[in-house]
Amino acid sequence: MKRKHKIRLTIFAVIAIAAITAARMWAAADSKTAAAGGAGGGGRGAPVPVEVAEMSVRPMVDIREFAGTVKASYTYVVSAKVGGRLISINKRIGDTVKANEIIGRIEDIQYRNARDEAQTLVRVSRAALEEAKAQLTHIERELERSRGLVEKGIVSRAELDGLNTQYETQKSRHELAKAQLEQRQVALSQAKTNFEYTQVRIAEGGLIAQRHVDGGTLLSVGSPIVTIVGLDTVFVELAVSERDYQSITQGKTATVTTDAIPGKTFDAVVHRVAPFFQTASRTAVAEIALRNDSRLLKPGMFARINIKLNEDDAARVVPAAALVEREGKYSVFVVGDSAKVRSVPVEVGINDGTYAQILSPADLNGQVVTLGQHLLRNGSAVNIVGDRKSSAPQQGQGERKSR
Repeated sequence: MKRKHKIRLTIFAVIAIAAITAARMWAAADSKTAAAGGAGGGGRGAPVPVEVAEMSVRPMVDIREFAGTVKASYTYVVSAKVGGRLISINKRIGDTVKANEIIGRIEDIQYRNARDEAQTLVRVSRAALEEAKAQLTHIERELERSRGLVEKGIVSRAELDGLNTQYETQKSRHELAKAQLEQRQVALSQAKTNFEYTQVRIAEGGLIAQRHVDGGTLLSVGSPIVTIVGLDTVFVELAVSERDYQSITQGKTATVTTDAIPGKTFDAVVHRVAPFFQTASRTAVAEIALRNDSRLLKPGMFARINIKLNEDDAARVVPAAALVEREGKYSVFVVGDSAKVRSVPVEVGINDGTYAQILSPADLNGQVVTLGQHLLRNGSAVNIVGDRKSSAPQQGQGERKSR
């Protein structure tokens, strides 16, 4: 019994191995058959149903959308140029200010006194200078007169030497008085400037963005008082990739939209493009300038920018669906007279998602495959769906169906 049981197990094992081997052989045969006669078989199998379209000529515009942030044309802080107590400030957030407008005052008693004192010292120095000049002139005349008397023997040589010494001494005093006057004039100018600095003035007109202090605050030199922003012209700063950098040049037109102002479009222009790329992001900064007379655009707003990079009024195009991309390169399948396709590498220009401009080859023409190209390879037979002229292999297939 045990021997019969072993024989049966052996028979079952042989049958199982034979069945597995046969299944593998049948699968290999089926795959070879499919590869030889299936779709894209280079004309040896059934043609691949495809849709095609003719090349055409049409105007094309390449508009690229970027994202950016609105920035003021300028922002600066008005600071105290002299120390003292802020007596008053008459502007609040959002107020408009003009260039050189006075918006506040700092206590000026000590600066007024310093100015008056400097003016007095200047007058004293001026009088001293006049006195030194008069004495110098007198000694100079005495010296000239004594020189003539020495020749006649009336005045001795020693007396002449003494007059020369007095002249040189008085000349030095005159120069000293002159230098003292210049020094005190500089001090007076600084005192006048400090006195004027007690009036808080605006350097360039704009809007009050922030008020840092109130009246009565004790300020030191450099203490911030208000922040001013200029909004008549604003800039939108955006990041440009290496691919688009060469196309974005100064003067190109653009349009700007924001979520904060729906339905409103602002005309703009490329104002500046940075001459280098950021190492971390591999992007360069570009500034888009636009007039903001309505002052609707505010710094910090998120904005979308559409820039017209390129345009061609008579571009040779194919449907964008016809493009086949492999390893970063494009090609299209062109249908020949024998209902077979050939793969043609192409250089693509403007691509708006619907049509793609073909820059080269310049002699490309005819019908290109727009649907079904993923089943094709160079030399594949095709059947154009909707076309009355069927391919030869397809006619044979039709005859077989009719029989």
